[in-house]
Amino acid sequence: MFESFSSVDSSRTTPTEWLLARIAGREQAAAIMGDLEELSATRSKSWFWIAYARTLVSLGWRTPVAFLIAMASMRLIFRIIFSWRINHRSPTLMETGLFGVYNPHVRLITWNISMVVAQSLIFAVPFVLVRFGWRNRLSQLTCALFLIAMPIYSLRTWLMDLTGVLMMIAVVSALITPLWRKPMIVLAATCVTATAAVASCVYILWSIYRWHYHALSIFSCEAIGLALAAIVCVYLHRWLLERPPASDRTLA
Repeated sequence: MFESFSSVDSSRTTPTEWLLARIAGREQAAAIMGDLEELSATRSKSWFWIAYARTLVSLGWRTPVAFLIAMASMRLIFRIIFSWRINHRSPTLMETGLFGVYNPHVRLITWNISMVVAQSLIFAVPFVLVRFGWRNRLSQLTCALFLIAMPIYSLRTWLMDLTGVLMMIAVVSALITPLWRKPMIVLAATCVTATAAVASCVYILWSIYRWHYHALSIFSCEAIGLALAAIVCVYLHRWLLERPPASDRTLA
């Protein structure tokens, strides 16, 4: 019979228990495995594996589906943004005469950071909405930052400056507010992972093949980086936002 998480020797966790814990969490997985073991005592092994597979699907479908929807939505949103930019051309940043209001190098850094954050949020919004639902604090925070970040794609200097300032205020406010601090940490880790993973993958690809690679390779790098970001998001959400407070935990 399969060992449960409640066994004395926790180092003897079976692969079935380990996989279920990755999806449902250690405590819930222990309860589910206990129920399956108890019911399978009067049934066949095939019943156990069918019930186990059904449990994996019912508990784990949201993450892969959320990832696929987020990837598709990101492509669609980028296509809409670029089409809008082509049809609504405005004077370039240099032509506005505002580029030299303050240090142009500092300005380019703030714009680039805002643009990178906006790109990460385009993926994060559909992912967290599908994975966690609208009522989740992480989803609400991600949507709020997404609305703040989108004007960066207008490429109008005053809107880009305002967007950068508002995003900084929103992030700092979330970090100093106890209710939103943990969701902000999860979102920040997700965005940083996405950016770092995609950039690293593209850099390695370019170092190996130089200019002899195509769009499919870039898409693969993007998919790998965003998949890592999705894993980080789900793991940190479970660790920081789903665990009960320390006062509610027991030693059992």
